[in-house]
Amino acid sequence: MFKFIRNIGCLSIILLIIFLIVSLIFGGEKIRDIGDKTTGITKKAFHYLADKADRIHKAVMEKFDELSKPFRGHEKRDTNGKKP
Repeated sequence: MFKFIRNIGCLSIILLIIFLIVSLIFGGEKIRDIGDKTTGITKKAFHYLADKADRIHKAVMEKFDELSKPFRGHEKRDTNGKKP
């Protein structure tokens, strides 16, 4: 019984890690494609997960854009190191 519980726990952790990796890289597109091949409650669950993955992907990309602003060349900066 304890092996079964341990196996279910390990499987759920592995599935969570795979979900996070797929949502960071692709968003919900791949998950939605898999969900379209199923029917019923499973299809609704996959679409719900795809929406969550889209939100995660969007939040990470916004944070990435926000953190990369200082490294972009769009703004004029003083490159000579002189203080005003």
